Amino acid sequence: MKLTPLALAVALFALPAYAQDEEGCPTDEEMVASMTLDELRHYEHSLQNPEMSFEEACKDATDKDEEEATGSRKHYCVKRVATYSSHNPETGEEEVANVTMYDYVSVPQSRTAWTHRVRVEFEAIQGNAMAGLIVAPDLYCGSCTEKQQFEPQTLSGPGIYEFSAALRFDTDDGKTSQNTQLVLTRFNVDQTPIQMVAPQLRCDTLSKKRTSGCRFLEYPAVFDVSLSDSETDESATHIKVAQEILPGMIGRWHVDPARRGAALTRTRDDKINNANRNASGTLCRKRFPEGYEAGLNCDEYPFASTNQGASLVPETSMSVKYILGADNQKVGNRLGGFLCTEARVLDGEEFWVRVVE
Repeated sequence: MKLTPLALAVALFALPAYAQDEEGCPTDEEMVASMTLDELRHYEHSLQNPEMSFEEACKDATDKDEEEATGSRKHYCVKRVATYSSHNPETGEEEVANVTMYDYVSVPQSRTAWTHRVRVEFEAIQGNAMAGLIVAPDLYCGSCTEKQQFEPQTLSGPGIYEFSAALRFDTDDGKTSQNTQLVLTRFNVDQTPIQMVAPQLRCDTLSKKRTSGCRFLEYPAVFDVSLSDSETDESATHIKVAQEILPGMIGRWHVDPARRGAALTRTRDDKINNANRNASGTLCRKRFPEGYEAGLNCDEYPFASTNQGASLVPETSMSVKYILGADNQKVGNRLGGFLCTEARVLDGEEFWVRVVE
């Protein structure tokens, strides 16, 4: 019988919390063993590849440029508002409606297929411009094998109307664009009051061997570590101080790019990872010759799994500190899960670290 992550965690509770493959990715078992109960529940839910609901995906959507669309590495939502006007030849009157369109996608955790969704809301302003109106969103996906389009709907009046189309990426690795326009037809007159461009989607099998998934590249990859989590608070405190004192505030996340530190970049090279760990260990012994005690690990920042690690930068660009081994190892495994699975950060790709309370 295959164990769920929650059951697997119980079976693995006695195992060490730090075991990674040659690419710096934790094994599934060790990733599960390093999670809190809440993280386990979230992870178990994510394995079912659920889509975010409209309310969750679009709760912060505003009528702005696509570049400011609400979203994350795993979802986006673009909102557009327009006015639709139609001349009714039967009455000779102009009939007008407000149109609000939401274009959104929530990609699964580990598949290269997804559902593209559109929600359109019509509100009458003058007359009934929706009576007999045919709504047919038109979708273009540059590298999709399944070109299924939205099914047109003929409206009877104001209300909310939803459309969906199943899509799949056409190769193992690559990028694609998704463009949507709203085509409205009434009395044989076509109008296209709204057009949208989705953030670029990348699908890959490269972030971790024997896995696949898609992520929205235009959203930054941000790894969270918590000061209030008793299992990771020592690492979080070290990272917070290091980001304040190291050149360029390396890896420090802030929503304002002007206050953001220089990005970290992932390396999947096992030789570099090991060299970084060896160099940071040497630096720990040099800086804290009397600091080692049983149960402690040398914690390094920037991380060994980056191109900013100890073997690649001057000593003045590194912070090291002895902390509890369990704390150090849990953050290492959580970082590996973030890079390899959650955010799917590729070799050489940028990411940041956010220290939260």
